[in-house]
Amino acid sequence: MYKKREFVEGAFYHVTSRTNNKIRVFDNKLGRKIMLITLQNAKDKYHFQLANFCVMPTHIHLLIKPAKGTCLSNIMHWIKIHSAKSWNFIHGSADHMWGNRYFSRAVKDEQEFEFIMNYIDQNPVVAGLVSIPDEWKASGAFYKALNIEGLIDFNPHDCQRSIKLLSPIPFLVSNLLPSAQLDHVIKYYGVYVEALEYLYDIVSKMPKLQESASIQDAPAYLHYYTGTADYFIYEYDRQDTMYGRVCANVYPARTEYCIFSLENLKNKPLMKLDFSWR
Repeated sequence: MYKKREFVEGAFYHVTSRTNNKIRVFDNKLGRKIMLITLQNAKDKYHFQLANFCVMPTHIHLLIKPAKGTCLSNIMHWIKIHSAKSWNFIHGSADHMWGNRYFSRAVKDEQEFEFIMNYIDQNPVVAGLVSIPDEWKASGAFYKALNIEGLIDFNPHDCQRSIKLLSPIPFLVSNLLPSAQLDHVIKYYGVYVEALEYLYDIVSKMPKLQESASIQDAPAYLHYYTGTADYFIYEYDRQDTMYGRVCANVYPARTEYCIFSLENLKNKPLMKLDFSWR
């Protein structure tokens, strides 16, 4: 007997369902189109939130939050029944399209949510179907990259986070770049590969923030600049706090040591991370 599923009200679920005998039902555009239409129709009917999805040749991934009072099992039953009906009608078949049972797991926290978002995005890349996630059109990555509304639920904050997750740049590094600069680096990634690899190596070895540490002879690991000031960073807690020296070059010119919020630093007008500090 199958183990009874547990349902957590208000939770997102990572759901995976495979085709019968791993037949490559979604190996072509028609198969994937059937699945996309079915997902949209299911969302219109059940009003669930869909944070991410990916339709692979033999299975689907969903990151889904059922509406209040709605059962996940009913949603998945509807999706599987109607996608199978459409497929069989088009192909004149009566075969079972789906395997017996879908996998589901409630997402426990934000860290796991981020991990699953990235895991779903990277599925077609790992399978060798595309080189970057947003090239796979039957995926949330594609919808988010093109800001296609309706099927995927995201706000501007989620979109920016997704840009980082879709990026080939490690999160530890992409988190250091102001948004406009990050977008530019992703677009022209090939030009920055060597600098980004060096940056990742530097950041991963940076001293963590320690208030008692002496920085008198410490090297500057990172250099941010604007039109009016330079920021030389010595220590970083790998999250949001940095420690270093700011040199203002407008009258009256001055130099002082400060603790910086990374988010506040990145939000300064014209702020950029210098790639040529080597």
